[in-house]
Amino acid sequence: MDTYGALNQMFQELGRAVGDFDAQQTVTAADAIAHFQQPGGNVNLLDDDEFQITHKPISEVKSWDDPWPTTYGLDGSTTRALQFNNGLLAAGSAAKLGVSGKTGNADLANRTTATLVAHHNDDEFELPGVGETGIELPSGTDAEMLRFPASDLISRLDDYLVGVSRTYAEGKHARKYAAELDGPLFIDGPLYPNPAFSWMLFEQAGEGPTYMTDNWPEIVGDIMQNYVSTIEMMYDRNYPPIGIIKTGRSSAALDSLQTKIEDNDVNIETPLPWGSDHLLFEDALYNSDDRYGDKGPIISYTPWLLQQKEGAHGESVVPFEFYDGVSLKWGDANEYIRAFFYVRCPQSDYVMRVETPHAFARNARLRERITRKALVEIAQQQKEPRAITFADQRARISRDDRFNLRDVIEQFAQNNHGNVRAVQDYNEGREYDRFEEF
Repeated sequence: MDTYGALNQMFQELGRAVGDFDAQQTVTAADAIAHFQQPGGNVNLLDDDEFQITHKPISEVKSWDDPWPTTYGLDGSTTRALQFNNGLLAAGSAAKLGVSGKTGNADLANRTTATLVAHHNDDEFELPGVGETGIELPSGTDAEMLRFPASDLISRLDDYLVGVSRTYAEGKHARKYAAELDGPLFIDGPLYPNPAFSWMLFEQAGEGPTYMTDNWPEIVGDIMQNYVSTIEMMYDRNYPPIGIIKTGRSSAALDSLQTKIEDNDVNIETPLPWGSDHLLFEDALYNSDDRYGDKGPIISYTPWLLQQKEGAHGESVVPFEFYDGVSLKWGDANEYIRAFFYVRCPQSDYVMRVETPHAFARNARLRERITRKALVEIAQQQKEPRAITFADQRARISRDDRFNLRDVIEQFAQNNHGNVRAVQDYNEGREYDRFEEF
C-alpha cells in the first residue's frame, strides 16, 4: 500500500503539470494534420482535396450499402520461441482465413498452413522436410519445417525465429487461397508484414541491421513474394487486400508532417509533441461528441494518404525498388506502395490505420468502395472487421498448447536418447505472458 501511495501522489503531480502545460498549447492535432496538403516529405495526399477530417454518425455508416457482402480475414498465431538446454530454439505458427458473409467458399475457414522453424548453431544439425517424414497431416492442412541457418548469434534471435515462422505461414496461406476468394481480404496488421518488410528495407538502403538478408536472404524474399503475389492475384480478381493496423509505433506520417511544416515556414513549432503516428491521429480524430452527441456515437476518419517512401536507418527508399528478392508482375515498384487512412471508433476508443496498395487506391471509384467497406465493418464491430476476428479465433495457439508442444520436443528427443530439456523463461513462469498477444 505504501508503494501505491507514493506512486499515486507522483502521478497526481504529473497530471497537474501536464494539465497546465496542455492548457497553454495553441496548436491541436487536428490543426497540425491539415498541413499534410503542403509539399514535401515521404507521405502526401493521394488526391488534390484538402486534408479534412470527416465525422459521421455510426448509425448512418452502419446503414451504408456494403460493396462486398462476402469478406475474408487473414490472421495467425505462434508458440513464441521455445528454448532448450542444448541450444535448440524452435517456433511454430498456424495461419487461418476467417470467412464472413454468404459464400460457397466457407470451407476455406477450415484450411490451415502450419510452419515450424528451428535453430541449432551447429552445421551438422539436420531438420527433415515434412515430405521426408511419416507426418500424417490433417485434411486441409499444409505444413513446412524450416531450419534457421547456423550463424553468429545475436540477442534477438528468438524474435527473428518467431517472425519468420508467423509471417511465412500467413503469407503462404494467403497466396495459396487468394485465387479462390470472392471478396476483399482483410489482413490483421500491415499489408506487408514485419519484421520481414523491415529486413527488406534495410537491405535496400544498405544500412541498419542486415543480419537476416546476410544469413537467410531466401526466406526474406520468399515471405515478401508471398504477399506481393497475393496482391497481384487479388487485383486480377478485382478484390482488394486491406491491412488493418490496430496499434503501431511508426512515425512516418508524423516525420513527414514535421518536414512539411519546417520546409514551408508554417507557423507551428516543431518538434510536434506526439510521439507516433498512432498518437497523432488518435488526438486529431477525437471530438467531444464522439459518444454522446445529439446524433449518437460518431465515427471519425481522415482522407487517404500515400506513403511514397519508407524510412530505413536514416535512408528513404521505395519498397521493392532495385530489390532482387521479389519478382514484381507489374514492374513498377510504385504500384505496390501503401495508401492509407486513419479511423477512430468512439465506443471502443480504437484508432486504426486502413491501408491498401497504390494500384487499388489510385482508382477513385475503387478507393471509395474500399473506404466504405472498411468503415461499415469497423462501425458494426467497433473493432477490426469480423472476418479478422473469426480468423484470430480459429488460429489461436493457447498457452497450454505452447507448453504441450514444448513438452513434445523434450519427450521425443529423450526417447531418441538425447539429453534435451526445455528451458522455461522466468517471466513466462510468472505468467507475464498472459498479458501479451501472440
